[in-house]
Amino acid sequence: MKRVLLIILLHLSLFFLVFAYQAQAEEENEWYVNDFGTFVVAAVSGEVIHGDKLRFFIKKEDCSKVAMMFSFSTSLKRDEIKELQDKKLPIRINDWDTIRGARVVYVHPFGFMTIVMMQTPGFHEIKEFIGALNSMYTFEKMFSIQLVKQPHYDPEDHFDILRNHWKLDRLVENIEIAQSMCLGPDEIKRT
Repeated sequence: MKRVLLIILLHLSLFFLVFAYQAQAEEENEWYVNDFGTFVVAAVSGEVIHGDKLRFFIKKEDCSKVAMMFSFSTSLKRDEIKELQDKKLPIRINDWDTIRGARVVYVHPFGFMTIVMMQTPGFHEIKEFIGALNSMYTFEKMFSIQLVKQPHYDPEDHFDILRNHWKLDRLVENIEIAQSMCLGPDEIKRT
């Protein structure tokens, strides 16, 4: 009897261990799609800093276009970091040679951290932009953004972590959900 009880207990322990691991893995790759009234956002948490999200937002005035935002959190120089508001910071996507720019749209102190929200330039046609991003992610097996040093800016002056990456495995699915929320139920039935 003790042996049977021990076997059942071991199986239950293994079941809960596997369940907890699976729940943690799903949480780490979890997307959020939210309606904020005038726009809809699909976001995924960062793998380096979980609180740093990659966001795709669609304005309800034009549900065919999407823009990309991301955040970097830092615990450095809380007072001085406010000077970054509206500045264009140099970034590198994956390990590409090309340096791009992202405009700081929001600097928010949050506890001992400061969250810096940045937006890449412009709105893009959803099908083309998301299709290209998904193709790149499928080919390279990664999507990362790195803050890079340039003659006019050193990110180490403000940020303690300069690179984050995000899993985009469910990118297309979540953008479709966001666009459906943007269009509304009447439009979805017509398309």
